[in-house]
Amino acid sequence: MGKEVKKRLKEKDKKLGLKYYRKKDYKKALSYFEQALRKNKEDPQIYRFLGYCSLFIGDFDGARRYFKGGLLVDEDNIELMKGLAFVYLKDERIEDAIGLWGEVLQKNKRDRMVKNALRGLRESEEPLIFIENVKPQELMNMKPPLSTKIKPFITAGIITLAVFIIGVLIYFTPVYNKILRTFYPDYFELKNITLPREEAITSPGLGDALFTFSDQEIEKYFVRIKKDIYRGRYNSAIILMNKVMQSNAHPLVKERFGILYDFLEPPDPLSLDINPGLSEVLKQPVVYKGIYVLWKGRIANLKKSKEGVSFDLLVNYINEDTVEGIAHVDAVGTYYLQNKQMVEVYANFTGRVESGGRVILKALLIRDLGG
Repeated sequence: MGKEVKKRLKEKDKKLGLKYYRKKDYKKALSYFEQALRKNKEDPQIYRFLGYCSLFIGDFDGARRYFKGGLLVDEDNIELMKGLAFVYLKDERIEDAIGLWGEVLQKNKRDRMVKNALRGLRESEEPLIFIENVKPQELMNMKPPLSTKIKPFITAGIITLAVFIIGVLIYFTPVYNKILRTFYPDYFELKNITLPREEAITSPGLGDALFTFSDQEIEKYFVRIKKDIYRGRYNSAIILMNKVMQSNAHPLVKERFGILYDFLEPPDPLSLDINPGLSEVLKQPVVYKGIYVLWKGRIANLKKSKEGVSFDLLVNYINEDTVEGIAHVDAVGTYYLQNKQMVEVYANFTGRVESGGRVILKALLIRDLGG
């Protein structure tokens, strides 16, 4: 059996693990990654995704074991360090977690996730509440890598462009791609996601589709959404993606659009590209699901708990007879609020609308407006 065949067989389980990890079937992915580890104990990426799968299924002991095992193989692996730091944090071993984050920052001073973690821990009045509520995706990059099937083509393309297009189109040079891969890995990954060419773009048989687009329109929207994400126009991207997901697009095409959701981040509330009103959201909630809104209003039915607060926001309240509508707001953390207080809420629309037209928001920031 040739070396290339042996190599492919050796990596088969890892590829299957990544396949099911992308599908969020973490138990099946874990099983394949464990098989891959038995065949290759020197691949830090296998340890890393074994740790991620363990976290997703709630097995913190398993995650700790895999992250530590990976660091024995590659002691300078930043992602493994961040994974182990998260486990330490959940173990309430705060000093150990901070120590690992410090090592990460020594290797990469610009690591935004680690900086955000340290800031959140420092600014939290109750560190244990921060530890309880923090999600692993907030502290490490748990996105699956590009399909290993297309990586050789990407490499070949870069080499070819280096030979033939240097000095003609800098956009396609290896230097450009190397810069993207090094300093903007998310954009590099985003740039290389394409629509499947072996399948039709649309499915005429989808009679329950809310929107009907042509092949050309869907291809144009795919390019526009990637540009919007790169430029931070997240609400525009979300709205257009939601429309495509509710359209006559082929299921495999929708799967590619679905991947783009992973590149979204909460935008700066002061620079939202689109800030739709409550009445707009109520007209087509499925289109606005997942967008970020900045709404003002008055607090009613305030409830407090150990985890956070919830209340009804009387949106654009002027008086008892002049209110645009009601949004129910859930917020994690400590807030000093009271009924009838005027506030500005920066939140994510969950896509849910209760009977009576009350939309459900997950607050990210709440600002007192006085009065």
